[in-house]
Amino acid sequence: MVFKTIKSKIRRFKEIFRTNWQEFIDKHPRYDTDYYQAEVHKMLVCGSEAGGFAAFQCLYCGEDEHTANFSCKGKACPQCGKRYARDSMIKIANKLLPGVSYRQSVLTLPEQLRIPFYQHEDHQRVFSRFMQAGHACLEELLREIAKCPSAKIAGIVFLHTSGRSGTYNPHLHIILGEGFLLPEFEEWKTFKWLPMDRLRLLWQAHLLTIVAEEFPEHATLVQALWDNYPNGFYAYPGNQKKDRIPTKNYQRLIRYLTRYLASPPIGLGRITGYSNNEVTYHYQSHATKQREFETIDAKIFIGRMVQHILPKGFQRVRYYGLQASERLWTVIGTCAMQGRPAYHFILQALHAYFYDEPAPSLLPGST
Repeated sequence: MVFKTIKSKIRRFKEIFRTNWQEFIDKHPRYDTDYYQAEVHKMLVCGSEAGGFAAFQCLYCGEDEHTANFSCKGKACPQCGKRYARDSMIKIANKLLPGVSYRQSVLTLPEQLRIPFYQHEDHQRVFSRFMQAGHACLEELLREIAKCPSAKIAGIVFLHTSGRSGTYNPHLHIILGEGFLLPEFEEWKTFKWLPMDRLRLLWQAHLLTIVAEEFPEHATLVQALWDNYPNGFYAYPGNQKKDRIPTKNYQRLIRYLTRYLASPPIGLGRITGYSNNEVTYHYQSHATKQREFETIDAKIFIGRMVQHILPKGFQRVRYYGLQASERLWTVIGTCAMQGRPAYHFILQALHAYFYDEPAPSLLPGST
């Protein structure tokens, strides 16, 4: 069956879960918890009266009544997830430092570590450390380039747990400011190139450090990953022009962030059929560079969706370095209100931040 409208796509997506969810959790009891049950239930009743609604009376006659059904805002709902992702991208766009260019870098998890990560008893902790390791890796690389151990960088780290086909493939997308602050010199230095060979080795070292600590039972695997990857793990530094983030055009910026950083595991538009308890969908293959179609059992499809629901309260987008300071943003906002050119925001704000000075004292005529 071909999906023609967004409503029919949503109904078909819900039908896959409605008819196969119980059998799925019977086979995979790790998902038979209050948390997963609640997320799936919210998705199933999203946009219906069962999920709650608001009633409005006609302002003219006071008799006619209209209702508006509530959305679920759940993590298993592709529609609400897409809306939440776009709202998040708008917030992130407003957090980028004025006058600073950004790029997108990618750090991956070797295939041998995907099952251990999936089976870890505390995803909250292991994914937090995974994201911290990504920032620490890039910070160490840029400090080497700067030849300054105290250099500060600006990074926003996104955790993705899915590959293009919807399978489990945790990796990091990092929005990295193309520069670093040298605090002792009060200087912001820019860069245009990151050495991929060095980045790969540093990422291997940072990642295997946390793997050795979080998975002591896999000591043999850790040693094999050192031996079998003498050139380090795959990492993409973002040196190409296409990796530059379009910060000068707000609408292009939002589209870029939403496209690359907020896509669901398997979007509704990629599902092309559902019949005989089998789901067909397509994806753009990295290997063949072509659109590939895959038909799988509905319960496998459900597994490919719910395995990407992160722990309750987990933040898949995190701010590090210069991006993480609320006080820094207060100073930047104060500078902006004084009408200074955009490029001066960060220089004035960073000076105030590191020397604990109020922003107005940095501006002409202020007290």
